[in-house]
Amino acid sequence: MSDQNAVERGESGLAWDRLGPTTRRRFIVGSIRLGLGAVAAPVLAEALIGCGQLRGSGKTLTWSRGDDLRTQDPQLISGLMEGTIARVLYDPLMDTDAKGNQVKVLATDWSMAEDGTSYTFKLQPGVKFHDGSDFDADSVVFTYQRLLDNPTFQHASSFKGVLSKVTAVDPMTVRFDLAKPNPGLITSFTEPILCPAAFKQYGADFFKKGIGTGPFKYNSWTPNERWIGDANRNYWVKGMVKLDQIIFRSIREDATRIAALQSGEVDIIDSLSGDQAEQLGKDSNVSIVRSPATNELAITFNVRRDPFKNKDARWAVAYAIDTNNIVTNIVKAGHAVGASIPPGTIGYDDALFKKVIPYDMAKAKASFAQAGIKPGTKISFKLNPAWFAKIKEACEYVGNQLQQLGFQVDMQFLEPGAYTQARKTGDFDMCIQEIGRANNPDPNFTILYVDSAFGNFYKEINPNIVTMIEQARSELDQTKRDNDYKQIQQVLYDDLPELILYQEEFIWGVRKRVTGFEGRTGGDTRVYACDVTS
Repeated sequence: MSDQNAVERGESGLAWDRLGPTTRRRFIVGSIRLGLGAVAAPVLAEALIGCGQLRGSGKTLTWSRGDDLRTQDPQLISGLMEGTIARVLYDPLMDTDAKGNQVKVLATDWSMAEDGTSYTFKLQPGVKFHDGSDFDADSVVFTYQRLLDNPTFQHASSFKGVLSKVTAVDPMTVRFDLAKPNPGLITSFTEPILCPAAFKQYGADFFKKGIGTGPFKYNSWTPNERWIGDANRNYWVKGMVKLDQIIFRSIREDATRIAALQSGEVDIIDSLSGDQAEQLGKDSNVSIVRSPATNELAITFNVRRDPFKNKDARWAVAYAIDTNNIVTNIVKAGHAVGASIPPGTIGYDDALFKKVIPYDMAKAKASFAQAGIKPGTKISFKLNPAWFAKIKEACEYVGNQLQQLGFQVDMQFLEPGAYTQARKTGDFDMCIQEIGRANNPDPNFTILYVDSAFGNFYKEINPNIVTMIEQARSELDQTKRDNDYKQIQQVLYDDLPELILYQEEFIWGVRKRVTGFEGRTGGDTRVYACDVTS
């Protein structure tokens, strides 16, 4: 890449070109180093390849979560961990920085037509895929056409019924034509750009090779153990890649994962609760990184069947749960909120956001009776305990409250794949869903309410919610669009197909030998720009 096209590094250490003035609230992301005095930790028996240690002249960083890949297809991924791995392999047209501001990556410029029915992108020249083939407009067309050809794919939701055609105007220009205006769609051009040459060489399973333009190349994946990526020494952003290798470790148990961090077997862990962060802050080798989140955790009710077809049953659950207790005494992080669109995003309703449903067991039992529910009615409550800090304990508290209300609660802790399948098929009465509606509420509203991708079947009892979402998506007048999203939130608050438990706070434990790590409002653990010292 010529000096003229070289990308400069910003103050954050990342190279992406931040967009101009943004309406997003700028969240403060702080790194806090706490105390001295290491907490004793058992040494894990299993030897770790790399172990997060310097290996000769090479440098390796190891990070860990409690879950694992469910798919290697970057257009089907949905979890934070899968997204982090995809982001080291692939670059998108657009991305967000640590504070949630939109930035350009493979796009050097973009524009929307005045009538809102097309977007045009100029592309970064001189970029190569890991196999040596060129990135160009045809690569972008291939990526998004694959979504159009596979409308059931997870990532197709934002474009289904909206995107009609993708055209390579010239080798470095691509145009997206829309069936209807969508001024918020710019936030959805974050798809990992795929390699057409890899598809031609390897066929339908080409994604298993992980060939992108990203800062690291795919090495190997051992399910439920580790994923390994090697540095892309020809990465187009000069000077960004400092590590030789990144290793992801799947460690299910919180205590084991924390011990691995303290022993130096891993360098970064995430999804800490407040008390876990306090414990780790006493270790002189560990820094605690906290980020106010834009996401919430919520209960999804299965409105397809009794008892939660009945709104009174849903409100009975809401009144029976003290969400402030979850935040203050269990997770010890985050905030209780009433609505899902966070500050700084179109549709934010300050009064509704602060209108937390009050804990009132008397009202809960009155609603329980109003719904005609018989005491002892059995309900299934399903969750995956590996994804979120103290979610098992929080949901055990919820289950206990519902037992007091009069339900017989069958709580089931499932593996990620089984949990995802249960939600998709509706094999639950209650389940846990993470909601992300910052920047633009439409993609998450569409995935959950229009597509019912994860068991939210609300459109089956209120079809009008689909019409409301589609209307808001296409409204060019920002004031009207803002009001449309406020109305959607009011309907959701009143009818309660989802019950927000709390707005998250993301907390990481990071070995002090790691440099360049930033906490992110989206909770993803970006590691590609990090470095390590001895």
